[in-house]
Amino acid sequence: MKRQLLFRVTILLVTIFLAPFSNLFTVQAQGGDARLKTDTKPKPTPKTESKSNKPAAPVTPTLTFNQESKGRLDPRVSEKGTGGALFEEFLLTATSGDLLTFQIQSEGAPLSLQILDKESKEVAVKKDVGSNEFKINTPTGALPNDGEYRVRVTGQVSGKTAVPYTLKVNRLGLTANAYNERFNQTVINFRENEPASVDETLTRLEELVKDDSSKAGAFEMLGIIYLYNKQAFDKAEAAMEQAIKLNGAAVIKISYDGQWRRMAKLKSGKYGWEDARAGWLRIRPGQVALTDPTNKTLVTLTGAQIKELSKILTATNNLVTITADNPRKPFIFAPGSGQQAEADLVIKLIQNYVMGKTN
Repeated sequence: MKRQLLFRVTILLVTIFLAPFSNLFTVQAQGGDARLKTDTKPKPTPKTESKSNKPAAPVTPTLTFNQESKGRLDPRVSEKGTGGALFEEFLLTATSGDLLTFQIQSEGAPLSLQILDKESKEVAVKKDVGSNEFKINTPTGALPNDGEYRVRVTGQVSGKTAVPYTLKVNRLGLTANAYNERFNQTVINFRENEPASVDETLTRLEELVKDDSSKAGAFEMLGIIYLYNKQAFDKAEAAMEQAIKLNGAAVIKISYDGQWRRMAKLKSGKYGWEDARAGWLRIRPGQVALTDPTNKTLVTLTGAQIKELSKILTATNNLVTITADNPRKPFIFAPGSGQQAEADLVIKLIQNYVMGKTN
């Protein structure tokens, strides 16, 4: 019994003593060398240049209408095109209806202009001798499509000295085709007896004026709608004056007698025209014309021919009388609304823009 107990104690002591060396024997059994220590620390990951540390790609500047952009052709950094010419690019977003000119100013070498579409197809341009501005040389005088274009400033630069310059894209308005298309569509869709159509038409005309304030058509129609559909005399006057200044016309609805007679008492007991007609009065710079509903001209008078311009007030009407040199009769008519404010407006416009005087 004592021998068995002693044997067990001996085995236990041996096991406790050899436990720390168990890994050593395992490594040797697998063919390794117990004297070689394995480094358990993770190896450092090789450093790579992060994307944020890479130099940023050059950003192509964007052109804004009617604002100058500065640049420089520098032999050290500018790109080279055909024939060794240097160039710098700008991005331009425009429509096929925009009427544009391009102006380059530089005190160095003479510079030129190129326009490329998204497929790198060149858009024809020509330099106007009088203004020194570059214009688009296409059948419409505008870019072929809506979208983004690359505008290049190019030039031959000798030596190593950079040539600074300014580039300006002048937006002059809309091409004649683009303007007429929008205006005509607005007129076709106009329904004067539908309030919603009136409001929509006013919105479209105001947008057209914002896009191109150099043409008279939209101002003429704005004057008519503000006067007869909105009774907004101040806005009507402003639109009509602008139309006249742009060589258009202030257009007024009128009624009159076929023989230019005064109003008479009719069988109904009311005063009116014996031979009632309707037409238009068109006030232009230095000229006033009276037409029938088909726009056939009945009378045209210049400022020099008008000898007297007056207003006739009755209980029910506000009439205007124009007396010309050597007339058989004065021309008497009633503005469309019959209101005194409209008669006053007619006289004011004729005095200011036809006769060239104010009272």
